[in-house]
Amino acid sequence: MGAVKAFYMDCAEAGRVPLSTESFDYLDDLEAADPALDWIGYCEHDYPALGGLLVSHDCITMESARRLIAEGLANDEIIAFVECFGDCYRPCDGCGHAEPIALTSRHGERFCANCQ
Repeated sequence: MGAVKAFYMDCAEAGRVPLSTESFDYLDDLEAADPALDWIGYCEHDYPALGGLLVSHDCITMESARRLIAEGLANDEIIAFVECFGDCYRPCDGCGHAEPIALTSRHGERFCANCQ
């Protein structure tokens, strides 16, 4: 697996959608045009780069990306990421919380750190 695909899988499994500067500019324009659009969840995804240095990438939450798509507000980058990697993310089977999954049971259930 290539490094970029591994990074995207890691982001998706954590419930994050990494975006380019252009996409963040697009989201800023959307929020400026519609003040009611204050529900977009912004976050960062930390990952080890070459040499073990920890690097952070700006993202939005998978829930925000799916809602943007459902409301017809997503750009091509958001749509493409969710289409390609959206199935990698599943919220906690215990509480539905959207934090990264920490444990998978032998029955395929996935739980967050609070529900282990």
